[in-house]
Amino acid sequence: MPDWTPVDLLPGLWVGFLGAFLASALGRWYDRVPGRMFAVFGLVLVILFGEVLFGGKLLLPLDTLRGQVPFQQLPPMEPHGNVLQGDLVELVGPSIAAVREAYGEGRWPLWNHRVGTGMPLLADPQAQALQPLVLLGYPFPWVRAAAVTAALRVFLTLTFSFLLFRRQGLGEGPALAGALAFGLGGFVILWVGWPIASAAVFLPLILYAVTRCDEEGGWRDVLLLGFGVLGLLLGGHPQTTVYVLLLSLAFLLDRARQRAPGTRARLLRQTGLAFALAGMLAAPLLLPFLELLPETLRAVRMREPRSPAPPGTALRWLQIAAPNAFGNSRFIDYWGLESSNEDATGFVGTATLLAALLAVGARRRFPQEGMVLGIAVVCLALLLAGLPSGAALLSRRLLLLVGFCLAYLGACTLERFRRGGARWWPVLAVATGLAAVIAWGYLGHPHPEDANRLAPLRLGWLHWQGRFLVLTTVLLLAAGTLRRRLKGMAVGIIPFLVAAELILAHGPANPPMPRRLAFPVNGPIRFLQEKLEAGYGSGAGHRLVALRRAFPPNLASLYGLTDVRLYNPMAPRGHVEFMAPVTVRWEGESPQFGNLRDPIYRRLGVKYVLSAPGTLLRPPLQRVFTSPEGWIWERPRPLPRVFLPGRAPRSRLIISRLEAQWITVLIASAPGGPLRSSVYQDGGWKVLVNQQPFPAEREDGPFLAARVPAGDVQVELLYRPPAFLIGLLVAGVGLAAGVAALVPPPTSPAGPTPPGGPE
Repeated sequence: MPDWTPVDLLPGLWVGFLGAFLASALGRWYDRVPGRMFAVFGLVLVILFGEVLFGGKLLLPLDTLRGQVPFQQLPPMEPHGNVLQGDLVELVGPSIAAVREAYGEGRWPLWNHRVGTGMPLLADPQAQALQPLVLLGYPFPWVRAAAVTAALRVFLTLTFSFLLFRRQGLGEGPALAGALAFGLGGFVILWVGWPIASAAVFLPLILYAVTRCDEEGGWRDVLLLGFGVLGLLLGGHPQTTVYVLLLSLAFLLDRARQRAPGTRARLLRQTGLAFALAGMLAAPLLLPFLELLPETLRAVRMREPRSPAPPGTALRWLQIAAPNAFGNSRFIDYWGLESSNEDATGFVGTATLLAALLAVGARRRFPQEGMVLGIAVVCLALLLAGLPSGAALLSRRLLLLVGFCLAYLGACTLERFRRGGARWWPVLAVATGLAAVIAWGYLGHPHPEDANRLAPLRLGWLHWQGRFLVLTTVLLLAAGTLRRRLKGMAVGIIPFLVAAELILAHGPANPPMPRRLAFPVNGPIRFLQEKLEAGYGSGAGHRLVALRRAFPPNLASLYGLTDVRLYNPMAPRGHVEFMAPVTVRWEGESPQFGNLRDPIYRRLGVKYVLSAPGTLLRPPLQRVFTSPEGWIWERPRPLPRVFLPGRAPRSRLIISRLEAQWITVLIASAPGGPLRSSVYQDGGWKVLVNQQPFPAEREDGPFLAARVPAGDVQVELLYRPPAFLIGLLVAGVGLAAGVAALVPPPTSPAGPTPPGGPE
């Protein structure tokens, strides 16, 4: 590692410090996790993330930029980045960077001004503006903090899954196996860089806190549950948040059902308080999100007529048993439904699946095992239903619940074998059936065009899963026939089989990348920074656009530039509709622009166009920069961000302040009339003229406008969304109510005892 320095140890040391703090807090206030368990979890983190926590590398697919202008001159990497993770550098990363910039400037992250014509930032789930696991990475630059957040997601999932299973009455070995199955399963590891993984993190934490509220009932347990629900609500992925809340509610009601009326009332009162307080504290983010959601690109597309389910949708369950049956998108060859990230996230290990299947016929169950089994059956039935395309987007997220249920059921089965209460003969029958399904998955689904394509991957994984299945079967048979003391030893080996297989299966999905690929500044980018004033102080606020796939949308914001394109499922519908005349195609939810002679570009202040070398564009565009990385063309006379249409010759407009949420315009000799802008108006922008409120309007479609009086005026445009202000009020009330409900009142000191003694 020639470019390694001791500073590169800091992310790993920070994660270690946070882990030690959590261990101390759990041991003091909750349930102690044995040191040997933390040793296993730490070893897992080193195997998965050692190079990015201690070796100076980055957990981002940076070399995937080589496919686009102006980064095609970057040298290739081996192993190459995961092409499925492009969103981490084109969507999630820029959103997080915008939030960091806002906090660094001492303001709330309310508006993202460097993408499209602007869009709400706090309300954008991708930005994760208040997510605790993202905030804990703030001591480091965001490109380094991605590894810290990923490691914390895995560590917390492992820790609280283990604590949950122990509270369910399972021994250390089965609890460890269940924790490793869920924490290293497909949903956590394959999505570890996305907000969606946070739902998996807080699921076991919430269930553990509910269990403690039931069995202990202290105020610390209520606080832990409130923190878990709050973290979930701030997680950044609405669909999985709803699923986790529904599972948590079912878990809570199942426990309450088994309690006496008095205990049941106390449990429901405490947990209800925790859920209510968490919802109120999350209101500053939730209310703006709920206001934005109905008018977003994703919401509009979900309301469109649903196409029939694609052929083979019912086979989605197959990759729960054989994750590479349809190839693997990591190796750029996949013939399944969506991608291996989408379809294989339910795989939690062959050993776990075998043990979970054995739980179906168990004669004696643990208290919540029947409820978990029922949820697993319902989720699998929905996956098998072959829902239309729109509903399928929602249903495949159920793989989160499927993975958790399989881990839970598998851990319960291992505990029965450890205690000696399980029969050994069903093991052979279930293992034989599972072996047949796995073999059919790999041998019965070759590539439809070339049966030999990725054959080494499929056959190799058939052999690997066969080995793990045989070893697990042998250990379970031994546990079913050996003496009690040896049963625990046989079961205790299975967690390590689970961890080994899942690291082998899912670990390659997150390859580390060298720092030198972290958004280099080359000739075209440097030219744009110099011309468009990357510092974003005073100026006209001109924008850029790139043709086709060049310079992906949102990426310009990482360089302090503003791109008129916008890639985000939460993109405002008004912006998308306004840009329709110049949107030549869509790649998913990422637009590609053309029709450069359209007047929309002048209206939006687009001054420069970035294209691939050799691209020829017609006048009035003029080529102003040429390099092997890309060519840049200039558009004449673009409008500033705020302007007076058809203003009088003596009028003069100066934009003296151009910030994310605050624009100040000085107008000399204003003729009186409309003041227009190319700032998207979602209802949150307010207008002050000479420090007096003026009505904010919309003109030319979705853009902010106002009518100003004649004369010399100062106009200030401020972004103050009412939903955020209401959310702050609700959060304040919730915080006060929580303190009043949970903090015991002070006791007055006892006075001196009367001479005659107490009455």
